[in-house]
Amino acid sequence: MAREHILLRYGELFLKGRNQSFFENKLIENLRKIAGAAKVKKVRGRLIINYFSEHHKLRQVFGLVSYSPAVKVEKSMEAIKQKSLELLTGKTGTFKIEPKRSDKRFPLTSPEINIELGKYIEAHTALTFDGANPQHLLGVEINQDGAYLFTEIVPCFGGLPTGVEGKVAVWIENDASILAGLLMMKRGCDVVPIGFKERDISLLQKFSPVPLQFKAVKNLSEVEQFMPEKELPALVVGQDFTEYKKLAFSRVVLRPLIAYTPKQVKEQLREFEVGSAN
Repeated sequence: MAREHILLRYGELFLKGRNQSFFENKLIENLRKIAGAAKVKKVRGRLIINYFSEHHKLRQVFGLVSYSPAVKVEKSMEAIKQKSLELLTGKTGTFKIEPKRSDKRFPLTSPEINIELGKYIEAHTALTFDGANPQHLLGVEINQDGAYLFTEIVPCFGGLPTGVEGKVAVWIENDASILAGLLMMKRGCDVVPIGFKERDISLLQKFSPVPLQFKAVKNLSEVEQFMPEKELPALVVGQDFTEYKKLAFSRVVLRPLIAYTPKQVKEQLREFEVGSAN
């Protein structure tokens, strides 16, 4: 069945109190720049966009926790039941339901939806309910906009929207420094890649909502001059503990990989590479 919408979930933004709108707006801006999401609708605790075939690009937007391609029906149990059968047609084995009722005007609570809909599906399909180890998922989210149904949850990288915490320079010299840059972007920072020798920054670019341009420098003194001119308060490097060394540098130096092992660097970088793949 063709999905018409995509439900987007974000997590840490709830912790930002009065600044929540600022973080939401930056996330929406990044969705448009990275994933091409033209129209974004806000509902309680969710963002909703129209379905598009290249939805894998959503995994490149920091701030998103997960998303689900979904169909929308009217807010009635009869409509939800009928659409559930359509979504589960031809499936066998076990299933579970994950209901979420954000619109408290809906007459049934989430547990009541779970029980009534679960019994209905068991009675009208070959599926058996199993809340512990199901083979199939049916998600039902009821909000002010309607009832959204989905059968998969695609994980994203979470974090904060890139661009909410200013800019930092990233010293690019190897794969570890690419990972260091990605982790700073995940914490909300725009990055400016610099180094002695130009290197491939295409992975950083996939996750960046703004165009990146490598800045080649001849020595650290040039970096010392460049950073204040571009209002860059810190230099990020990819050193782990085994490679730690002090730099002859008067600016703040951040080492986000200081507790990583080389194996962990390789594994996490691979996660970002897979997450950005078409």
